[in-house]
Amino acid sequence: MKHLLKFFGFAFFFTWLTTSAWADSYPSKPIRLVVPFVAGGSADLLARIVGQRLAEKVGQPVVVENRAGASGHIGAEAVARSRPDGYTLLLGTSGVHAAYSIFPNLRYDPSTALTPISIIGEFPNVLVVNTAVTAKSVNDVISLARARPGGLFFGSAGNGSSTHLAAELFKSITKVDIRHIAYKGSGAALTDLIGNQTQLMFENLPTVLPFIQSGQLRPIALTSKQRFDSLPGVPTVAESGVPDYQFGAWFTIAVPAGTPPEVAAKLNRDIDAVVNDRGLAAKWKELGVRPVGGSLSDVAAFVASERSKWSGLVASAHLNAE
Repeated sequence: MKHLLKFFGFAFFFTWLTTSAWADSYPSKPIRLVVPFVAGGSADLLARIVGQRLAEKVGQPVVVENRAGASGHIGAEAVARSRPDGYTLLLGTSGVHAAYSIFPNLRYDPSTALTPISIIGEFPNVLVVNTAVTAKSVNDVISLARARPGGLFFGSAGNGSSTHLAAELFKSITKVDIRHIAYKGSGAALTDLIGNQTQLMFENLPTVLPFIQSGQLRPIALTSKQRFDSLPGVPTVAESGVPDYQFGAWFTIAVPAGTPPEVAAKLNRDIDAVVNDRGLAAKWKELGVRPVGGSLSDVAAFVASERSKWSGLVASAHLNAE
């Protein structure tokens, strides 16, 4: 028995030593960062900014790979099924981590198959309308929707996306009947909005800002608590007569479940340093991004809270993408 205990003790120590040494040398090769959406959107933009800075910090390339489909779940599932060694990361979203119950037949469980290790940041969405729409305020939008039940259409980047969730929260609070059209990405949704195929959208600030600045779309309100310097004259939804409304699109870096804790902790520290680097402050301000970061326990608590909130809305609003 003594010899057996010695053997298991040695085996445990050897495994710990090997894992620790491997974690100390991490990363020793390029890292793949999967963006589960098409190129050009907010998630892609954030991934490329963070990926470049992370590569500089760890001394290895970070290769951004777009793998779109099923509102982010094609890429997310691929990451979840990849080797849990810290060399495949996911740019996660609220839709992937918190509102996935919209898709009842997923082939994986995002809550157990993925481990979020950092909240990169959060930014508001903007309620925008086609310039032919007469509404110029939140109250105008509500009045127009109530005068034409089911007659106004909003586009989104896909079921469960932040552009979808922001609108569903607005519907839930204001009790208006506006109809959803899910697109495969924000690009197609914005094209139809500009073409007046749809009338409104709750789009991420960084993505929609150029269309506002060019006069192609009219901004109505921000979904955040506070106004932003990039749109100084645009009020928030809350200050426009819907005080209970607040929404922020948030993004994570996640790894497959089972990733060694030492590797997850190192990534957490490195990404935290990147997103809160003073050298990025001006860029974040320009894009309307509020960098977050935080410890692994902070990240886990935040995602669990958001999952509870959004699963409740999905159930009460009877949202089902299948």
